[in-house]
Amino acid sequence: MILLDEMRGPVRVLRLNRPEKRNALSMALCEALAAALRAAEDDPGTEAVVIAGEGPAFCAGGDLEERRALAGDAAAWDARAALADAVLAAPGALAKPVVAAAHGRVVGMGASLMLGCDLVVAAGDLRLTWPEARHGIWPQLVAPQLIRHLGPKLAFDLLATGRAMEAEEARMLGLVNRVVPAEALLAEACVLARSAAQYGPEMLRGLKAWLRG
Repeated sequence: MILLDEMRGPVRVLRLNRPEKRNALSMALCEALAAALRAAEDDPGTEAVVIAGEGPAFCAGGDLEERRALAGDAAAWDARAALADAVLAAPGALAKPVVAAAHGRVVGMGASLMLGCDLVVAAGDLRLTWPEARHGIWPQLVAPQLIRHLGPKLAFDLLATGRAMEAEEARMLGLVNRVVPAEALLAEACVLARSAAQYGPEMLRGLKAWLRG
């Protein structure tokens, strides 16, 4: 299974499960994640969601092999772009809190998925990069999140240089809420998710919409 789905009390934990690809976001994984988020929204027993990653990294971005394979198919290319847009927007659209439990390498589109969550708990080994320019990819999927969180100058710095951002810098800049030891990552994310869910989905729906403008 490319997405693991389990309940920890009232928290639904969704774990990206392509560890051999560092959880790169293929179309199949995006579809599975989008469907699981819809199910979480509709399930009265789910109060909050945590998105995590199996293996050594949270998410190594979009699946570049799949991207290259679809390069000559305009319809498939457009479908992939639309699916990517939808899955990156999905955490913010839920009326329930969504917490990213991020560790290891978090790259490009994976970083946008992380930033699209309402809260982020990071392990100390977090390493964020946006290498789209190096791969000759126009960053239309990832730039909006960066600009919204950091403004144009820091966004330009990260996109143009491709430099890495470590966990503590991410926390100081407000991209990460808490940095915890790797062994405590998932438990801490679940505690934070339950705390954020205490006022219920109707209050949270309005709050999330207002904060996102």
